[in-house]
Amino acid sequence: MRSNMRQCKYCGEDFDLNSRAKKAIGGKINECPGCLEELDYEDVPAYLGVANGEGKQAGITILAFESNADRDSYQAAWRNNSGQNVGKKCNMGSHHTPMTGMKFRKVGENRGNANHKGKA
Repeated sequence: MRSNMRQCKYCGEDFDLNSRAKKAIGGKINECPGCLEELDYEDVPAYLGVANGEGKQAGITILAFESNADRDSYQAAWRNNSGQNVGKKCNMGSHHTPMTGMKFRKVGENRGNANHKGKA
């Protein structure tokens, strides 16, 4: 794996973005794991990107959650309800997981083109 060095905006030290410590603690791209531990950094948003399969170009929605638990719950429910990795039987039956009580906001969206053949 290639080294991806950055300089911390707090202490000025160089650190590797690909290090285990940085991946575990998260934070912004220019914040080293040592400074984030000292600052007790807990306001990192938990992001999740979900895709749809509309038309020939899939769309994607990026969501920011208030907690990792909300993100993980949403991801599990979305995978179950969308039928990810189960082929053609995706939305048949009564296996749907309720998606209530999870706090999030939409950060970005790129919709697929349902009119992929140029027809009006």
